[in-house]
Formats: sequence, structure tokens, C-alpha cells
Amino acid sequence: MNRRNAIKFAVLALLAAGVAALYFSPARSYLTKEHLRDLISWLRGLWYGPIVLIALYAVGCIFALPASVFVIAAGVIWGWKLGAVYAITGGMLGAIASYFVGGFLGEGLLDKFGSAGRAVRRQVESAGFTSMLIVRLIPGPPFAVWNYAAGIARVRFRDYFWATLIGVVPSHIVFTYCADSLVNGTMTQGDALRRLIIVCVLLLALIAIPLVIKKRMGARAIE
Repeated sequence: MNRRNAIKFAVLALLAAGVAALYFSPARSYLTKEHLRDLISWLRGLWYGPIVLIALYAVGCIFALPASVFVIAAGVIWGWKLGAVYAITGGMLGAIASYFVGGFLGEGLLDKFGSAGRAVRRQVESAGFTSMLIVRLIPGPPFAVWNYAAGIARVRFRDYFWATLIGVVPSHIVFTYCADSLVNGTMTQGDALRRLIIVCVLLLALIAIPLVIKKRMGARAIE
């Protein structure tokens, strides 16, 4: 085993150990929404709370932790405006880190599949941004799965970065807005109705955008 392969094995072992420790130990009970209140109380007591949340979210992306826990916490503590900024920052840092980890661990993996692997590479090169944007906007596999898959498939980093950023902004705003609206302060009946309408519009946009992109891609393919 050469030095590079040894490093890959060590990184893979670290990731596996981290996931096992988080999901198959008592620590798992603290990663649920039931313990979200404890996380919120702890972060509120820290003047550097935003930095801690960003770091926790970034690390959580690498180890496939539930993103909703960090996003909701950000919305409750700092409101939907600052909360969305902090959550998006943490999510992007985690997405970038796991992309490069996936690229490092999956180096040369597609080449082992011959013509099928080359076909995937061509598809990624020609429609990497569009494909990445669609999978970011629609519900599906966990956030971390796409991060590692993009790295392994060698999606161009520029396409990956902008598609991920554009894709995560709407969902993070929706989650932080809902958390802020439901938990912080009291709302009049009119305020509640207006906020409900805004949330519904945002959710409909999340559903409609991928459908429009798919339809346009299909039309181009036919042409």
C-alpha cells in the first residue's frame, strides 16, 4: 500500500468511525429534534454561538447528520434573516469539505467501470450545473450523499458550488422562517396568515423550479 492509499484508508476509517459513533451509540439520542431545545439553550448562552453553529453544521454535513436540526436552531436563536445566513454558511462549508473528501476517496473510481463510467463523466461535464441544481432543489437522498457523489463523479467545482448555493438558499430560508415564525414572539391572526401564505409560496417554488428545469432539459434533448 503506497502512501496515498494509506491516507485514503485512514480518512475512510475516520469517517466510518465517526458515523458509527454518532448513529450507533448513545450520542444518537442527542441528534434528534427532541433535544433541539437543549442545543438552542446552549448556543444562546455563547457570544460566539454563530461560529459554533456554523462549525457544527459543517462537520455535521461531513458525517451525514440531520441538517434540519442546525437550520431550525439557527432560525429560532437569531431569527430567519441572520439564522438563514449562518445556516447557509455552515451548509456550504460542509458541502465543500465533503465534496473534496469524496473526490479524494473516489479518485479514479469511474474509470474502473469502463464505458459506463466514461458516459457518466461526459454527462457530468455537459450538464453538471443543471443536474446538480435539480437534485439540490427536490427532496431525495440526504444532503451528504449528493456532496460525496458530486466529488466522486468529478462535477466541476464551479458548477457544484453555484448549483449548491442556489439550491440550498430557498430551503434554508423556508426552514429558518418557519422556525422563527412559530417559536419567537406572538403573532396576530393577520400576521400568522401572511406568514403562512409566504411559506406556502416558498414551498410551491421549491416544487415548481425543478419541474420547470426538467421540462426545459427534456425539450432541448428532443431538439
